[in-house]
Amino acid sequence: MNSLSTSDSWIGRMIGDNQRYRLEKRLGGGGMGDVFLAMDTRLGQQVALKLLKDTLVASKEMRKRFEREVEVCAALQSDHIVKVTDCGVTDEKFPFYVMEYLRGETLRELLQREKRLSVEHTLNIINQVCKGLQLAHQGVTLWRNGATKSEHIQVVHRDLKPDNIFLVSTAEELVKIVDFGIAKIRNESSEFTNLTSAFLGTFRYAAPEQLKGEINLDGRADIYSLGIILYEMLSKADPFGFSIKARSISEASWIFAHTSEPPTPLRSQSGCESLSPQLEAVIMRCLQKEPEKRFATVEELNQALQAAVNFDLYGVAKVAPEDTIAQLPSSNVEGSFEETIPRPLTAPPAKREDTIVQTPPAPQPTPHPTPVKREDTIVQTPPAPQPTPHPTPAKREETIAQTPPVPHPTPHPTPAKREETIYQPPKNSPPLKAGVTIALIAIACIGGIFAYPLVTSLLALNEIKNFNAIANYEECIASSEKVPQNSRIYQEVQIILNKCRMEYAIKLAKDNKCLEGYEVYNKIPADNPLSSQTQANIKQLCDL
Repeated sequence: MNSLSTSDSWIGRMIGDNQRYRLEKRLGGGGMGDVFLAMDTRLGQQVALKLLKDTLVASKEMRKRFEREVEVCAALQSDHIVKVTDCGVTDEKFPFYVMEYLRGETLRELLQREKRLSVEHTLNIINQVCKGLQLAHQGVTLWRNGATKSEHIQVVHRDLKPDNIFLVSTAEELVKIVDFGIAKIRNESSEFTNLTSAFLGTFRYAAPEQLKGEINLDGRADIYSLGIILYEMLSKADPFGFSIKARSISEASWIFAHTSEPPTPLRSQSGCESLSPQLEAVIMRCLQKEPEKRFATVEELNQALQAAVNFDLYGVAKVAPEDTIAQLPSSNVEGSFEETIPRPLTAPPAKREDTIVQTPPAPQPTPHPTPVKREDTIVQTPPAPQPTPHPTPAKREETIAQTPPVPHPTPHPTPAKREETIYQPPKNSPPLKAGVTIALIAIACIGGIFAYPLVTSLLALNEIKNFNAIANYEECIASSEKVPQNSRIYQEVQIILNKCRMEYAIKLAKDNKCLEGYEVYNKIPADNPLSSQTQANIKQLCDL
């Protein structure tokens, strides 16, 4: 077998059946082969031709991997995976295969130019990547022994990185995955080869289980790599802080980070504060060390990403809550994405209408009071109501229209008594603005006892907001902590509560009360983005 010393030696050569392809220039290459721009002289069009490196031709193992790459790529018929159109062997016994020639740029080149991408652009690219990977992870059929025997296999890319995501220049940006050169067929060989005794893949984007040399990888390894890519696209940084260091990062540092270090919360990165907690939760779930804690499939990841854009930076749904929640993926994993999704801040629309808008049912006519007497009753001072175990609808309407009489004791608690168990305003609460008070009282008069629980909840929420606005953090925290989980304002109050905790903890640290500040900080849930921000501020203020 003849050997060619450099890739440039191939320029101008004719290879393939009947010397079909003329190699014009080298486009790039990877660990296994060099990619050339070639002319298909039969069809008169440009193609990309990948040729196994001359240093690897002598290895049966690498030849086998290269041939499998041809099989896999040819079987993966997706708009989002580069298409293979032909394959062959040169006169010197160098295997090669031919692909469609893509015009555009890699995601790496885009990121080098723009540094950080918008949420919409990021999700558009990853959406198409997920569709391509979905086909590979579901499996493809390979034909062997002269197309007489088929084998259905699952394919894991194992080397996802911005360099292998190509953005085709079209009217609507088309994304394609390239380079399945080390694609993993499940239950085959180890991540490490006897030929090189080296890791096959890119350390910066490799999943922990891949770095540990586990044999039976599945699609969740690719999901981890997608998490690193997503993190970079939105923050122009990596999750382990290496990007801010001037020195080069060793392979050992990457291995330790992926397998042992917790990733930095996305929203704590500079410029990422406006991202929603839901989007951050999706990406951080991709970066879980244990595969079972990540999304089970790229389809589930894609659905979660699309749902996450329907929330603002405060975790409030931008669309109807029931529509958004229906799109979220279910999971039983502790600390999973779903658990970080705040539940709707208000009751469902139907219940709100029943509580606020709907008028109590009209009274049924009875043979006793005549219409004239009912009108007289409304105009005159109302008589004291007689206690009855079950008031009729007519009695309820009279109670709303008239000045409410003093309630008589009954075996069942009245609505007002029930609401007292939901919220007790503090004694020193700040006065409400006159307009707000009048409006709420008007709602109470119109809605009567049916609107009372909602009005009281709104009063409580308004007081808590006022405490936060005037920086009365102790009362803000104390009042918020009294709101039970079954209250309709609970989720919104929790957002204000943790904000008050953060600001109060930082204030204490500024006053050299670091211990008290840490006690307040420790009450912020660890998965809340404010937790890491508070911790960083306290450490800086207290010189820790």
